[in-house]
Amino acid sequence: MKFSALFQQYHSMAEPSYTLEVGGKALPVGEDVRLLQAVCELTCRQSAGYLHLEAVMDPKGTNGAQWVSALQAGAKCVFSVGYGTSKTKVFQGFLYEVVWHDPLTQGALTLEAVFLDVRGRLMLSSSADAGRTRILSQLVQTILSQSCCTQLASTRSIGPFSEDWNLSALRLGLSDYDVLCQIASFLCYEFYAWADTLYFGPPRPNRTAILTFDGPDGFIKLGRRRTLAGQCAAMVVSGTDDQGGRIYARQARTEDSGFAAKQMSQVLSNDLYQPEPTVRTMAQAQTLSKARMQARQQQAGGIFGSCLGTPELRPGRFLTISGVSSAVNGTYYIHTVRHTLDVNGFTTDFEGED
Repeated sequence: MKFSALFQQYHSMAEPSYTLEVGGKALPVGEDVRLLQAVCELTCRQSAGYLHLEAVMDPKGTNGAQWVSALQAGAKCVFSVGYGTSKTKVFQGFLYEVVWHDPLTQGALTLEAVFLDVRGRLMLSSSADAGRTRILSQLVQTILSQSCCTQLASTRSIGPFSEDWNLSALRLGLSDYDVLCQIASFLCYEFYAWADTLYFGPPRPNRTAILTFDGPDGFIKLGRRRTLAGQCAAMVVSGTDDQGGRIYARQARTEDSGFAAKQMSQVLSNDLYQPEPTVRTMAQAQTLSKARMQARQQQAGGIFGSCLGTPELRPGRFLTISGVSSAVNGTYYIHTVRHTLDVNGFTTDFEGED
C-alpha cells in the first residue's frame, strides 16, 4: 500500500471522523457533548496501549446523559477513527480510570478518561494468580480466556510451545505477569501477536512492509536516529540448571551498518551480563542471548515521524520510506504509533527501529 494514494484520498476528504463505543453502544456528540482531544497510543513493547479522552458536556442533555451513564470503570471500549464514513478500528480495551470535573456554579462538566488495552487487563488481573504453579502454555491460555480476550482468542490458532519453556511459572517475588514479561522477551513479537490480533501483525521475521511512504507528501516531520546508547559488545545470559550447575551463554555483536567500525570496537568494549532466573537449560540461555543482542542492535538505529492521520499505520508491522533523503530511506519495524484527534485535526506519530 502506497501512502501517496492514501494521502490523496484523505486530503480530499472533509473533517476527520471517529466512533467511540463503550459498553457496546456508540456514544453520540452534539450541542451538549464536545470531544476536545483523543490520544490513542499503540505499542508492541512490554507496556499497555492506551486511549486518553478529554471532553466537555452538559450532563442534563440527551447525549451528555448517555456519556455519564456509559463511562463506568471496567466498561469495554472500541475506538475507530478515519475520514468521512471510512473509519478503521484502532483500539479495543476497557475503561481504567474516569475523572469528572464538576463546574460547580457555572460552565460545562469536563471529562478525562483513560482506557487500557488487553495487556492492561492482564496487569490488573495477574496479581490474583501470583504464586500458582502453572506452565507457560497454561498461563497464555488463561490470559486469552479472560473476558477481554475471548473474542480475539477465537481468531488465533496457538501452536505448541517448546518443551524447554514449559516450566513451572512459580518464582519467588515475581507475579505471573512479571514472569510472562521475562519469557516474552524471548517470544517477544509472537507473544504480543497472540495477545491482541486487533492491531498487531505477523511476527517480526516477516519483513513485508504493509505501508510505503513514497515521498514527502503528508509528512509533518521525519527523522532517523543512530545511537550507541544502550549498546554493548556482547550479551551474556546465565542461569542455573535443575542440578544447581551454572549455565552461561555469550552472543557477540554481529556486523553493524551505518557506524564507524573502529569507533564501535573502541566504545563498545564491555559485555552486558544478565542473570536470568527463568533460564534452566543451555538452549534457553543461547536463545535469549542471541535474541537480546539482536534486539539491542536493532534499537541502535531508529525512525521517528509525524504525518497526516493514518489509521492503517499500526505497531508490530514494517513500513518502507522512499523518495526522501538517502540517510532516511529504508525499511523499519514500527513499535509505537500514536493517533491524535483534536481541534487541529487528525495526526499520527510513529517510532520504529531497524
